[in-house]
Amino acid sequence: MKQTQSAAKATVPRRSGQATRAELIEVATNLFYERGFHGTSMRDIGDRIGIRPASIYNHVQSKEDLLYEVALGSIQELLNGGQTVLAQHTTAADRLDAFVRAHVLYHARYRHRAKVSDDQLHALSPEHLTEVLGVRDAYEAILKRILTQGKAEGGWQIADVPVVAFAIATMCTAVGIWFREGGRVTAEQVATIYSELALKAVQGQGELPH
Repeated sequence: MKQTQSAAKATVPRRSGQATRAELIEVATNLFYERGFHGTSMRDIGDRIGIRPASIYNHVQSKEDLLYEVALGSIQELLNGGQTVLAQHTTAADRLDAFVRAHVLYHARYRHRAKVSDDQLHALSPEHLTEVLGVRDAYEAILKRILTQGKAEGGWQIADVPVVAFAIATMCTAVGIWFREGGRVTAEQVATIYSELALKAVQGQGELPH
C-alpha cells in the first residue's frame, strides 16, 4: 500500500519475450477498469504488454482466471489489513479509526484494483465467486465486530450493526471514484476526515468534522 497505482491508461513498454504473471495481472486490472471484463480480450492484454495473446496462456488458463486473481488478491489484502487492525488495537474507537483509515487509503491508492473487484464479480465462475465472497464476508465481519464492541462497551448509538457497517464501508469505498493523486487533499487527509466522520456518527456526537 506504499506505492501509488499507475494511471489507468498507462501502458507497459512493448518488448519481446514472456510477460510475468504480475505484469499480466496489473495490465488486466487496468483494462478491466477501463473497458470492463467483457469488453477486454486476451489480445488487448497481449497488445498492451507487447506479447502474443497465446503467450498469456503460459501463465493463466483463461481471462476469468486473471479477474479471479485481481478480485481475490484485492479483498485478501483488505482482510489482512482488517486483521492487523484487530491485532494492533484494543478499544473500539481505535479499531474503527484504524479500519476506516486503512480502507480509505486502499481505495484511494489502488482504486483500479478495488473498483474491478467491486464491479466485475458477476463475471466470475460460481466456484471463484463463492471463494471471493467468503473472504469479503470475513472482512466485513471485522467491521461489524468493531461496531458491536463499541455499542456494548462504549455506548455507541447504533440502531442496526449490519446497516451501519454497510453505510461506513460504502462511504469509504466510494473514495476510489473521485480521489485523484495531486489533488487538493492527500489520501492521508481524506482518511483522517472519514475516520473522524465515522467516529462522530457512531458515538452520537452532533458536530461533524469540517
